[in-house]
Amino acid sequence: MNLNFQLTEYKTKWLKHFFVLLLGVSLVSCGFQLRGAYKLPAAMQVTYINQQQVNADLVRSLKIALRASDIKITDVKTGNAAVLQLYNETKDKRTVSVDAQGRAREYTLTYALRFSLTSNQHDFEIAEQTIRIDRDFIFDPEDVLGNSRGESQLYEEMQQDLVRLLLLRLQSKA
Repeated sequence: MNLNFQLTEYKTKWLKHFFVLLLGVSLVSCGFQLRGAYKLPAAMQVTYINQQQVNADLVRSLKIALRASDIKITDVKTGNAAVLQLYNETKDKRTVSVDAQGRAREYTLTYALRFSLTSNQHDFEIAEQTIRIDRDFIFDPEDVLGNSRGESQLYEEMQQDLVRLLLLRLQSKA
C-alpha cells in the first residue's frame, strides 16, 4: 500500500510539471512575451526633460518608464544630454449626446500632449508632434459622484497610455 501511494504521488507531481511545461510552450508559441524595457535611441542615454504646462504625475510616470529603459534622467540641461521637450498637455471633454431633457448623456474625453526631442551631441532630432487619445464616457445623471470618479480614473488610464505611446514613438526612431 505504501508503494502504491508513492507511485500515485509521483504521477501527480509528473502531471503538474507536464501541465506547466505545456502552458509555457503554449504561451511561447502564440507569441506572448512580457513587456520589457523600450529600446530607445542611443542619443537619449542621458536625457533632460523640459516641461511646460505638463501634469507632474505624467512627468513622474514618464521618468519611471525611461529609467526602466536604462535612460539616465538629469535635472540639469547639459551639452551631452538629449532634451525631451513636453508642451501643452491638454484635457478636453466634449458632449456627444444628450437625453430628452437636454442633459448630457455621453462625452468624449480627449487627452493630448505635444513633444519633441533634440540631441546636439548626436545630431539627432524628432520634430514636434502630438499624441492624442480619445475615449467615450457615458454619463449617468443619477450617479454624479460615481461619474466624477469614473472620469478621473479614465483620465489616469489615458495618461498611462499616453506615456506608452510616447515611448513607442521614441522607440520607432531608434
